[in-house]
Amino acid sequence: IAQAIRRQVPDFDIQSIHQTNWGGSLDPVLLEILDAQQTTLLTRDVNSIPDFVKARLADGKTHGGVVYVGGGYRQNDSRAVIRAVLKFIKAHGDEDWSCREGWL
Repeated sequence: IAQAIRRQVPDFDIQSIHQTNWGGSLDPVLLEILDAQQTTLLTRDVNSIPDFVKARLADGKTHGGVVYVGGGYRQNDSRAVIRAVLKFIKAHGDEDWSCREGWL
C-alpha cells in the first residue's frame, strides 16, 4: 500500500512497517515509537489499537495519530484501501494528526 501511495503522491511521507525494524513490535511499543517520530499509524487492527490509544491518553501520553481501515474493506482488496488512503490524504494530508483518530 505504501509503495502505491508513494507512486501517486511522491512528496507524501509514507512507509510500510515491513520496511522498518518495527515489525513484530507489541502495539504499545509501536505506538510509542510512532509518537516519538510524529508518525500516524494506518491499521486494520480495530480491536486492540483503540484500547492502547485510550490507555496512552489516560496516562497523559500522546500518540502520532491513528487511521483505521474499517471492516468494509476486504483483507485482499488493496486497491480499494489505496483509493481510500489517497482520498484521505487529499482531504487530510496536510493536517496534524497528533492525538487524532480517523477512519477510512
